[in-house]
Amino acid sequence: MKREIQNLPPVDSSRRKWLKTVGIGAGAAALTACVDAGVQELSAAGMKTDHFPSATPNLNDGLIRLSSNENAFGPSAKAVEAMQGELFNLCRYSDATVDVLAKKIAAQEGVSPEQIVVTNGSSPILFGYADWITKSGNKLVTSMATYEGIPRGAEFMGADVTYVPLDANMDFDLDAIEAAVTEDTTAVYICNPNNPTGRTLDAAKLTAFAKRVSQKAQVFIDEAYIEMTDAYPSNIQSSLVAEGYNVVICRTFSKIHAMAGQRLGYAIMPAEQAKQMGRMLRMGGVNYLGLVAGIASMEDLENLNNMRSMVATERAKLTAVAEALGRPYAKNPQGNFIYMDTGMPHDEFAAKMRTLGVKVVGRTWPGYDTWSRISVGTPSETDACVEALKAVYA
Repeated sequence: MKREIQNLPPVDSSRRKWLKTVGIGAGAAALTACVDAGVQELSAAGMKTDHFPSATPNLNDGLIRLSSNENAFGPSAKAVEAMQGELFNLCRYSDATVDVLAKKIAAQEGVSPEQIVVTNGSSPILFGYADWITKSGNKLVTSMATYEGIPRGAEFMGADVTYVPLDANMDFDLDAIEAAVTEDTTAVYICNPNNPTGRTLDAAKLTAFAKRVSQKAQVFIDEAYIEMTDAYPSNIQSSLVAEGYNVVICRTFSKIHAMAGQRLGYAIMPAEQAKQMGRMLRMGGVNYLGLVAGIASMEDLENLNNMRSMVATERAKLTAVAEALGRPYAKNPQGNFIYMDTGMPHDEFAAKMRTLGVKVVGRTWPGYDTWSRISVGTPSETDACVEALKAVYA
């Protein structure tokens, strides 16, 4: 069941209908080039490599793919090296390595390892949490335009979801969300930076909000893109969990770490909840090479800092062309994407960009039918996107 706070832009169809017609938007194989290079190195070392695929087929269609917020710069070279060094250990289960990563995350975030849940990407956490909502009161409050994992999952499972409009700055309207929370609310979902807008909430305001609201309902903060922000790490919210607040933090290795194809994510939450959800979400275990790469990538601070800078540089190209073309967009985006009003139906815009060789997201969010999210690519990919945008509006 859905509940929408009013004063929204017109929506042509119900959110439930919309939810049933869109795809999950999975991360594609950003590691392809690195895999090819790795195969060449293994072959040169005398190892048999005939069984390795040369590339993921859908990456050979000539399109520049700026549709899924993949990090096109690719993973840390140290992460790739670490994976190559562990190929012959794939016969082993990964439980001990999960513990190593959990302890590393705990030390970095100032929490205990018992508060960490590591999974194959963050999607199991998001959908597992949606299931937890339905079993723990069945009521969620969130924003109308945000990442759909938890809201969609909860709604599919029959939860009562209240959607609050974005404010005038295209931010989560924390005051309106707080006003919508009642004693019966199970959870509140906040995505920071928000997807699709890229907007980041003021850290102090979000902290204060979470402290107050978590007295009534658990606050889930999705920080998938937080490491890409200018203010990182001063704007992370994991200290709330360390201080005992009823808060969950979710992160992924798909974005700043550029490991979308290896599937690795984690949540920080109250220890007892982590124990229960960990048993459910890990199932047969966590991807071993993803764990190995994640550990190595966390240690490669130089790469992470460079990645943040490179993403910011390419993102600035997209905001600059939006400004030059006079197109409204969500200002000061902090992820690896921008959210722009195209002035035409989003699917028409996507089709025009595709004819110019650039794939952008082919769907939208309720109330924003003319808006489209455009991801950052490598310098040459972003440059090509800029030229395509100029051609569309010529």
